[in-house]
Amino acid sequence: MVTLKKGKVMKDLMQKAKSFIIFDFPLQSTYIDAKFAETHQKLQLEVPEWSTTATRQQLISNYWFTYVVGHFSLLFGLPALVFFFLSGGFQDIKGYLVSTLLAGLFSYVVLYLFHYHPAFYANFLPRLETTKEIYDRKQHNHIEKCRQTQLSNFALTLVFYVFEKSCGLNTLLCNDQSANLLMKLYGVDPGSLKKNLEFIYGKKKTLLPRKQTEMANRFDEAISYFEEMGFEKGVDILMELQQKLSYTEIKRN
Repeated sequence: MVTLKKGKVMKDLMQKAKSFIIFDFPLQSTYIDAKFAETHQKLQLEVPEWSTTATRQQLISNYWFTYVVGHFSLLFGLPALVFFFLSGGFQDIKGYLVSTLLAGLFSYVVLYLFHYHPAFYANFLPRLETTKEIYDRKQHNHIEKCRQTQLSNFALTLVFYVFEKSCGLNTLLCNDQSANLLMKLYGVDPGSLKKNLEFIYGKKKTLLPRKQTEMANRFDEAISYFEEMGFEKGVDILMELQQKLSYTEIKRN
């Protein structure tokens, strides 16, 4: 068992060394996906408004200033350092440094033109763009899913109405102050909240059948919410309000 584990570790190390030498590691889709998610989540903790576009730019910078520089430094710098000690470069340090600089410059230009630059535009950047689009899509779908499961604006207003009546506060009115109060709680546009309050506290209006059905559905949402809570008093308050507003009565489950 120990021998098998050691063999697996050695195999993994050899694979990583091979990926590093041929500059394959930063081009792998799995690595880009993991690095993008890790970088984005880390930076979003520091800056909540951090965008996926900024993360994309961060990974591009990492490609050139971390992966490329690190790869070239180790690929060229380490052999040059070993050769320096073995060839007795101490005798002519200035000449050795000049020749090493020229050789390094030439080697970098060749690698840049025929490896780093093509790999960036043909492999790294397309995969990074795909990763960003998938990440954005997942975030959008998550937000949409949350919106679908959240109560509608009018149902949220009804929920607050029930809690307010249950506590005997009687502070809600059909005005901007009450709308702003609900906005602080729900993060919803105060204009739509004020319209909701008008339906509850304003003058009774004749509604079209379609609008009556919509309002009845919103009452149904709020009633179901309190039924799930087991808050019977809240259900009674809504049923009473519904009858007062002359909406179609919804049967309790």
